[in-house]
Parts: sequence; structure tokens; C-alpha cells
Amino acid sequence: MDLDVEPQGIEAPDFSSEDLELTNDIFTVSVLQVALRAEARRLHMLLNEAGENADTTTPEGLFALLQQVSTLLLDYSRYWTHVLAQSQTVNGIEDAENLYSQLLQREQSKFSAETRTNGAIAKQQTSTANSYEKPTYTVVTLLLGTADDQPLFGEIYSASVLRDSLDDIRMMQSRYMLVFEILWSPQDIHDSLNEEDLATNYSDLVAIA
Repeated sequence: MDLDVEPQGIEAPDFSSEDLELTNDIFTVSVLQVALRAEARRLHMLLNEAGENADTTTPEGLFALLQQVSTLLLDYSRYWTHVLAQSQTVNGIEDAENLYSQLLQREQSKFSAETRTNGAIAKQQTSTANSYEKPTYTVVTLLLGTADDQPLFGEIYSASVLRDSLDDIRMMQSRYMLVFEILWSPQDIHDSLNEEDLATNYSDLVAIA
């Protein structure tokens, strides 16, 4: 992904007026961010493989990637440590695009080297840990724009609610998803983020009860 190019806009779906939720001018923009203990090394490889193999040029390919990543996070739930959940409905396509772009740029601004986002290259947050310190975290971020008239989830503080929210995302109707981005930090399987990195760059994350 060329970071000099504006993020993909949210296009209003063209469906029958029988489904008002798909044809009205209300959209939902959501961020779900999960920090995991660095022991989840294999997750790095699986995310890389998912991004490399996904067809992100089609809505079907993006939705399949969303389902795959949601399933991976559920499979690695024993490593969850922190979470951030924000889901907001807005009126109008322009407001939805602006909010989505702001959130994407906010997350990309945290990255300082190369990593993968939806199988493309973006900037990566690298650990500031000294060589003798043991970094401890990986952070995975899901950013979605959907046609839902209600937020996808509320505040999340517990593993059970996070699990339910990921299940809901994984099982959502594919036609409701308009745009999706996944970012993970760091990409290098041999690197991870320490406590200072997490506090500095992901200060909004809260510990999972």
C-alpha cells in the first residue's frame, strides 16, 4: 500500500430498498485493537500468510481476510492482555470516510519501519527496548467501515465480551462490510513491543479482566 495515496473510501452499497440498513445514509466505523503476549510467535507467521494470500482487490477477498483474522485472534485468546474497542455510527458517506481516514492515519502514524497491512507494505512500530530487555507484546488492529445502523460493539474490558465481539464480526453479513484494514505490530517474528512501547504508542489500551 502506498502511504502517499488516500485510504480507500467507503462506497455506498447498491442493494434493494427492502433492506433499509443497507440503503440509508448511516454508516458505522469501528476499531478493535488487541494486544497479545509475545509468546504468540506463530500468530506473526499466520498473519503474514493471510495477508500475502488474500485477494484484497475484491470485497469477497477482503471479507474472507476479515473472517480469517478474527478466527486467528479467537484461536490465540489465551495470549490476550489488552484491548481497545471503538465503534461509532455517523450520518453521511463523507463523515464516514473522514472518520475512517482519521483513524487509519492515527494508527499508521505509530509505525516507524516496514510492516504489512492487508498484505501490503506500510510503516511498522519497532520496539525501543534495549538488546538486554525482553519485549513482551504484539498488537493487532482491525479497522472496519460497515453499513450497520448501530455500533458493532460497546466498550470491552473482559475476554468473554471480546470473544463475543470477534464472533459477531466473523459472522456478520459480508455485504455489510464496505472497507477493512488490518495492521499488526511488529511484523518481524523475532521482534515484539515492550511495556514502554505499549504505554507510549497504545496508551488507550486497557487490561483485559
